[in-house]
Order: sequence, then C-alpha cells, then structure tokens
Amino acid sequence: MVSVIIPIYNSDQYIGRCLDSVLKQTYKDLEVILVDDGSVDDSGKICDDYAVRESRVKVFHQKNSGASIARKNGIGYAKGELLTFVDSDDIVENDYIERLFNAMQKFRVEIVACDQIKHVEGTDVVVEKDKESILLDEKELHDRFFKYQFWGFWGKIYHRSVFENVYFPQYTINEDYVVMAQLFDKYKQMAYVPIGLYHYMVHPSSLSHQPLSSRMFDEYYNKLWVVDFYKKNNLYYIKNAEAQMVETCIKLIGKINTSKFQAEKTQMKEYLRANILKILLNPNLLPALKMMSLRLCI
Repeated sequence: MVSVIIPIYNSDQYIGRCLDSVLKQTYKDLEVILVDDGSVDDSGKICDDYAVRESRVKVFHQKNSGASIARKNGIGYAKGELLTFVDSDDIVENDYIERLFNAMQKFRVEIVACDQIKHVEGTDVVVEKDKESILLDEKELHDRFFKYQFWGFWGKIYHRSVFENVYFPQYTINEDYVVMAQLFDKYKQMAYVPIGLYHYMVHPSSLSHQPLSSRMFDEYYNKLWVVDFYKKNNLYYIKNAEAQMVETCIKLIGKINTSKFQAEKTQMKEYLRANILKILLNPNLLPALKMMSLRLCI
C-alpha cells in the first residue's frame, strides 16, 4: 500500500481539485491521509465530506502546528509501506504513483523523485511521458540538491523506514530542506523519473507572493540547522551548506527596508561577520556574493 499524506491549512479553494487528482491514480492500492492543521475555513468540512464518500480517505484534525509537524503526524497515521506527500493546493498526474513505484522496483532504492511542473492557475501544460527513469549516484544527487533540486517532500515516493530517527523542524519555511538533507546524507542514491508528474500550482495566496513577515526568517533558522548538521555528520558537504546559508542571509537582509526586523537583520549580519574568512574562501559562492557579504560586514 502507498499512503498519500496531504497536510491541509485553509485550502478550501484547492483541496477538492487536489484530492480528485490523487483519487484518480492508476495505482489503486493506496490510502489518502488528510491532516487538517487547524484550518479556520471550510477545509476540514470538505475533507470530512470526502472521507464519507471515499473509503480510502482518512481525516485527522489537529491544532495548528505547521506543515512539517502535520507531515510527521501523517506518517504516524499512515498504514502503507510506501509514502508520498502532496501539498493541498497542488495536483498530480494520474500515473504519478505508478511511475514512481515502478522506478523504485526497478532500482531497488528507498527514495524516488520525479520532475515538478510549476505553472500559474488556469494554464494548461502538456507532459511528455516517454522518458526513462535513471539512477542518480551520490555525486549527482548532491550536486543537484545543492542547486536547489529535490528539496520538497512532494514529488517523491519513500519507503517509510527512511523517516525513522529523522528530525522534523518546527520552523515552516524550507523545512523540507532540513529533512531532505538528513535523508540524502543517509541514502546515497535515488531513482529519478525525469517527467513532470507533479504540478506545483502558483496562485496569489502562495507564500512567495506575501510581504515580508517574521515567518520568513524561518528559512534562516532551518538553513542554520543544516549547517550544524553537516558540521557534525559530514564535513564533505559543509561548504555547500554554508554557501546556501550565505545566500539566504543576503536575500533576507535585502528584503528588510524598514525599521522592523532589525534584530533579525543584526543576527544575520553577525553570522556573516563571524564567518567572513570562510565565505571569502568558499569555492561554491560567486564572487559577487562574497563581495556583498564583505560589504554587509562593514
């Protein structure tokens, strides 16, 4: 059985479309775990309605704790040997699970990923499906990972055992990065289906369209956690993780144009100042980013 875990928070406009795409899967041995993370709109009711009509749907309501904790709890509720995650405002191709499952069987791996298609609401996308799945070795996997690929929980299928003793962060921006860093450090290869089977939907309520808020700095704390993780567990990739950290600091500092969030700005500048020598010597950072870091230290 494959358990499809969907964390839900105030998604009443989108959850029906998402669930319909999941329930139409060509792979039939599945259950759908809906974790309602304290929604205050009609999301919870919509989920309950689907559970009444469809026996494969199971709903769990919890107080608002963030998507990361909702996914962690969903793993606990799931009965399947295999797990996949879908965000409540996204959709998947009807052979999404079947193709990922087949690649997992072919390569005998614990994790398989597919491509994602990012598009704006109301647009149509044609998906080419004649590409073969491949196996990514450790070097290829980590090269892509540190270029912002394969970060999301979604778009993958996992053997449930991979999540044993994995830390799920409370911070809710780039929380996927924290978990995937742990998984890719432990599992050195991954199968890859180079087909856009997962549709990442862009709409006005997406986080990327929201003004700067204190929540945005969750990204800083999660990136900092990953730097500490590689310091303790795998120094081979520490420069990659530190480069990601610097990019985040520069990006967030650049967004702060008011007197608000000065404490966070000071904290990030202090990080850059304390690590400026390593930043200047980091081969994974562009010269322009090194110079920006140096200017921010002055």
